[in-house]
Amino acid sequence: MLLRSVLAVLVGGALGTACRALLQEAVPEPWMLLVINALGSGLLGVAVAALADAPAWLRHGLGAGVLGGFTTYSAVAVASVSASAAGGGWAALVPALPGIAIAIGMLVACVLAAWGGLVLGRRLASGRAA
Repeated sequence: MLLRSVLAVLVGGALGTACRALLQEAVPEPWMLLVINALGSGLLGVAVAALADAPAWLRHGLGAGVLGGFTTYSAVAVASVSASAAGGGWAALVPALPGIAIAIGMLVACVLAAWGGLVLGRRLASGRAA
């Protein structure tokens, strides 16, 4: 069973990364990270709730694989730091505010998207069970 999950994550990760690359070409740069991560968080919420009774390899392949490859929180960290002009002491706080705003805004958007996805996924799962 573990090998099946590992293979599902491997294949899913490649698919998710390819989907992210395609979307990066379609969405303008300032909004690209927000769209990708909020969409991925929402879809992960749906998957977690709707596939709660699915085989482990499917949950792993879709969650950690496809959606893990699709979302890109490391890029959020880089964008946050890049938006901040590095400096020293308290004076560094003011130029760092855009980077801090990016990180906080992305976190809030993704948590709300994940919550909405969980609600939707539960509704889908309960409709299927009825």
